[in-house]
Amino acid sequence: MGGSGGLGFARVEVVRLPGGDGLWVVRAEGPLEGPEHAALEAATRPAAGCTAVVIDLALVPRVSAAGVRALVGCARTLEERGSRLLLATADATGGEVLATEGALTVVRSVAEAATACGGPGLAGPGPGPEIPSPRRPEQAGAPGLPGRGTLAGHTERSVCAGSTTTRSPAVSAPPEELLRLRTEVRHLRAKARTHPLISRAQGVLEERYRLPDDSAAFALLEASSQRFNVRLRTLAAAVVTIPAPRTLDGEWFPGRKRLSAPPLAFAPGLRAASANATEVLSAVLRRSMEVAETGMGNVQLVDPVTGDLRIEKHHGLDDDFLEFFDRVGKDGTSCAQASQQVTRVTVTDVATDTVFDEPSRAAILAAGSRGCHSTPLVVPSGQVEGVVSTHHERPVRALSASQARALDEVGSQTGRWLEWYHRTVVLDALEDLHFAGSTWR
Repeated sequence: MGGSGGLGFARVEVVRLPGGDGLWVVRAEGPLEGPEHAALEAATRPAAGCTAVVIDLALVPRVSAAGVRALVGCARTLEERGSRLLLATADATGGEVLATEGALTVVRSVAEAATACGGPGLAGPGPGPEIPSPRRPEQAGAPGLPGRGTLAGHTERSVCAGSTTTRSPAVSAPPEELLRLRTEVRHLRAKARTHPLISRAQGVLEERYRLPDDSAAFALLEASSQRFNVRLRTLAAAVVTIPAPRTLDGEWFPGRKRLSAPPLAFAPGLRAASANATEVLSAVLRRSMEVAETGMGNVQLVDPVTGDLRIEKHHGLDDDFLEFFDRVGKDGTSCAQASQQVTRVTVTDVATDTVFDEPSRAAILAAGSRGCHSTPLVVPSGQVEGVVSTHHERPVRALSASQARALDEVGSQTGRWLEWYHRTVVLDALEDLHFAGSTWR
């Protein structure tokens, strides 16, 4: 393991094992020359519920003698705290050198570490044991989980808004009529969730600019939304959450500096400065699914009004999943934990992981997902703008170093772009709305 000097860099994530325990995975980058490497500091601060720490050395070109001593010190510190340290490296020679130190345990990969710490067959190398394929929404319910249909004379258990209720047997109806009714109800619920925010923004604008009625306020919102290609809900949220202009005659944001759009290297076909949020989030999801090698996933953004995560883009997930997880709070799911801990959370097996509350687990399993990776979209200040999650039909393995690095890059680039978008494009739309509203006076 050879390379150049430097303090090094570290990326962290949580790999949750079947049953609820987890690994605190530190992906080290750059030569490890001593205790000042960022990975060693990160390794001593594991997230709650992690029973072991893994330092992945796949992207470390060199570990010096001082670096080895620092690793031994880190291992002893963790041991005193009741935890253990594992070092993951595929470098056979380097691994043998590290293994000569009695305090260090060496494995070939993070996946192998997950197997050693209680995830047999799920995260280790090789195909693992045969696991029945998850049932898709159109199939009968799996044992202990709600099915999509009911048998005559039986009651149906359904999960809705985080609670479980019992309903009477469903009345038979033509499949196309059921589909139409479900679609209509879903649209009505979506409208009911969005309408209060739009109405609140209308009220703010009506009072601020002394507009004749709420129709005039809606016209202002709609015009600026279309002119700057900003979603109406996004613009309404900005009206509600951003402090009012100091005067009605001047600029809303005087002296504001317009910044250049940060690059989106993971989506070379997009022009970052002119792309809209929908295009960027579609590219985020597409690239994340490609890296994680799956066809199911979703992107959520943090609602600036409530702080909840809200689904913005999705692929391969059924309507029931989308309705159930339309809004996610601060616990009960892997995406909520990723947002709260500001680190990726990998769930190796949804069926057994305690990160999910029971209604959420049932909804995810019913959609055909047995494993997931939830990566936060983070701005440089550490604020989370959203989460991208990939879902998998079988329990998943820990990500490789290259996969983890690629998803982290997607998350950080997207976070920076979203921050720029809200501070530039959305504020441009607000300035436009402010100018138009002032002319009503």
